[in-house]
Amino acid sequence: MLIDLLFPKCCPVCLDVLPPGKKLICAPCVKKMPRVQEPYCLKCGRPMETGDEWKEYCRNCEKRFPSFEKGLVYGVYHTEIMSRLMAQVKYHEDPQLLDYPCLDFAESTRELVQSFEAECLIPVPVHKSRLKERGYNQAEEIARRLSKIWEIPTDSRYLIRKEKTAPQKTLTDYERLLNLQKVFSINGPMKKYRRVILVDDILTTGATAEACTWTLKKAGVEEVYFAALSAVRG
Repeated sequence: MLIDLLFPKCCPVCLDVLPPGKKLICAPCVKKMPRVQEPYCLKCGRPMETGDEWKEYCRNCEKRFPSFEKGLVYGVYHTEIMSRLMAQVKYHEDPQLLDYPCLDFAESTRELVQSFEAECLIPVPVHKSRLKERGYNQAEEIARRLSKIWEIPTDSRYLIRKEKTAPQKTLTDYERLLNLQKVFSINGPMKKYRRVILVDDILTTGATAEACTWTLKKAGVEEVYFAALSAVRG
């Protein structure tokens, strides 16, 4: 197709240009995608740290149990492939690299997600200045792709980031959470949804997911689920 020649797609693993057609990943690279495997945390879905394989919950969830009902994670962030992929998407304006991992993630979790009976997907928002600078919100790009397979609409306007995140490197986990709770707010009617799936690109400490969940539940959402394309070990 002409569009493939003008705007060729790249493999999300090796970053080589794919031949024209509908392929989203090189055949040799399919097995190289660093998907989360068991054992993983039964609450947030992140891969467990070495030595914690026998536990039900990761260290992050043991320290502060998340308010969301359940988390799903696709890939292990601290691998060369996944960290490079997310950097390409986030900082080099290459969201088409999300096509294959989002498709694989959505298809592998479709049955479980259907059991959530969620009314919409809500991407973790970025501040409008960051959106203007980057041109897109990577969490929204992920949500839109998942939405097609899960057949759940995306609402990118209900949850907003009203302030830029203040520097948090020197803050404790609790202080970081309090800091983030001031950042997000609802843009719409209270109790608009009963069940939603919050979507983000990377799950690290979990503070952002917790702050967003807290904001959504304060607005009347009864159940918040969480989906991330990648996560650090817990």
